[in-house]
Amino acid sequence: MKDIVENFINAKNTLNQKFDCNEDFFIKPLIDKKWAIKDNEGIFFLTYLDDNNNPKDCVIVKKNNKPMIYKKDNYTMVIGIECVKLAFILDNKNSL
Repeated sequence: MKDIVENFINAKNTLNQKFDCNEDFFIKPLIDKKWAIKDNEGIFFLTYLDDNNNPKDCVIVKKNNKPMIYKKDNYTMVIGIECVKLAFILDNKNSL
């Protein structure tokens, strides 16, 4: 299990380096989804179509008053807020 977690962390770090972004966040790949970015009076939203072609909206996070949108080659990475469940992976030997 430790190897799987370390491989995920290394892949995430590589992706962050590719986009020159060193923030800490959950990664949700949407490579095959249709998407659009909308500006609503200075509040930016990412809208993408889910597996059932239903639109899902996410608020795009701003840093220094600029939306966190990173473009590299043929891809765009957007840092947004969407309700997600988090899985915390803990080592039992560190239990209090």
